[in-house]
Amino acid sequence: MLHPIILAGSHTPASDVAGGVCPLHFEAAPGVLSRFEQLLSVLSSDVFAAPTVVTTEDCAEVALEQGERFMVAKTIVEPAEHKPAAALLSALLAMKDTPHALVVVCPATTDFDDLRQFDRALCHSIPSAQRGEIVMLGKRTERAYTGYGTMELAAQPRENAPVYVTRVLPSGRQTTWASLFQDNHQLWGLGIYIARVDTLLAAFKAHASRLFLPVKNAMLRAEVSGRVIALDNGSYRRVKANSFEKAVAQRCDNLVAIQMDSAWSAAGEWDQDAAEERRAAEVDYSAWDADLALDQSTPSEDYAKAADMMAVFESLAHATEDDALVSRSTDHAWGRQETLAMGPGFTLQRLLVRPGATVDLTAGTTPEHWVVVQGAALLTLGTNVRLVWESQSARIPAGRSRRVENPGSATLHLVQLQVSALAGVSGQRRPRQIPSPAGVA
Repeated sequence: MLHPIILAGSHTPASDVAGGVCPLHFEAAPGVLSRFEQLLSVLSSDVFAAPTVVTTEDCAEVALEQGERFMVAKTIVEPAEHKPAAALLSALLAMKDTPHALVVVCPATTDFDDLRQFDRALCHSIPSAQRGEIVMLGKRTERAYTGYGTMELAAQPRENAPVYVTRVLPSGRQTTWASLFQDNHQLWGLGIYIARVDTLLAAFKAHASRLFLPVKNAMLRAEVSGRVIALDNGSYRRVKANSFEKAVAQRCDNLVAIQMDSAWSAAGEWDQDAAEERRAAEVDYSAWDADLALDQSTPSEDYAKAADMMAVFESLAHATEDDALVSRSTDHAWGRQETLAMGPGFTLQRLLVRPGATVDLTAGTTPEHWVVVQGAALLTLGTNVRLVWESQSARIPAGRSRRVENPGSATLHLVQLQVSALAGVSGQRRPRQIPSPAGVA
């Protein structure tokens, strides 16, 4: 059985939390689970034991409330700011009586694109973890999934095959336009680890001895109330707020990595969309995808599609790090609209939407690709509603009125790529419409 450890602490200043700003992983909308609740749901199957959650004092109430129906085994409360390495160590010390237990460590912000990939990765990681190795899950670096460092591997990463890690770079590396579209042999860490309890405790003792004693004392002096363990502030405040990668992983020699996705590039993703369009009749679409299917039923001459998106991405792939984006902004009641770049057949924009605000967008004559850079967006397309989280994207078909709503308590940052046909089609006329660049009503 696998024992989940969920790191759900807040990096949001306590003053902001007191003012009503909720950390991203606890943000929820009516009828939509928060990312924390979604993760608890994923880790609640028969192969998982009851999870251990580590959160900060300012978020303890919401963590207990959202975790109540998921039978959380323990909730460990950090007295002040979130300290990822120390938080993980406190959970491991709470499990020290089961040294051979396998733990799955996940940040509360984890969002699995494909649960089957996660299941396969877990199956392939268990033998390595049982041998005393620390398995780190990662994705290809061209997707620029930042936050948990970069892993340099001894061999070419292959999906679900463990590969030895030669070096861990805790802070990651600076990503340029070119590196986003080129294949490489590194993986971005996802902050997800699989290992035995005794393996991780030994790694902390060997490589983070200054961290080990204060956290151990904070556990020994903790106040325990039922399933809640409140760490002692006097001991815990001596600990630095380092990540597991910086405190421990970069010094370990028993690390292996498993790639959670195949090689990805923006151009490749739109190439895949083009192939899916050709298989539209064979696909069982959900409510949202059914709307896309309706768009795909329109003759390809009427609207620019995946090929146009690919052409724009390929042009961006040749941009150098010296190529700057020129910004032009307009303020609105709901926030700000910034035009980052305009070129033949495309417009790249950013929308900054205030908490609780709604943006109604007019129906455009061209398809769009939206990426949530910060926060979460509630997208309404016709009668269908979809919640898009940070680092996720949505493809918007042409000719649809749509709405963007910010259900969170922090500003939503949304990037919009709007593409028009790169080549005209004789004998065809497009609907006459002159919207603003982002289609703002």
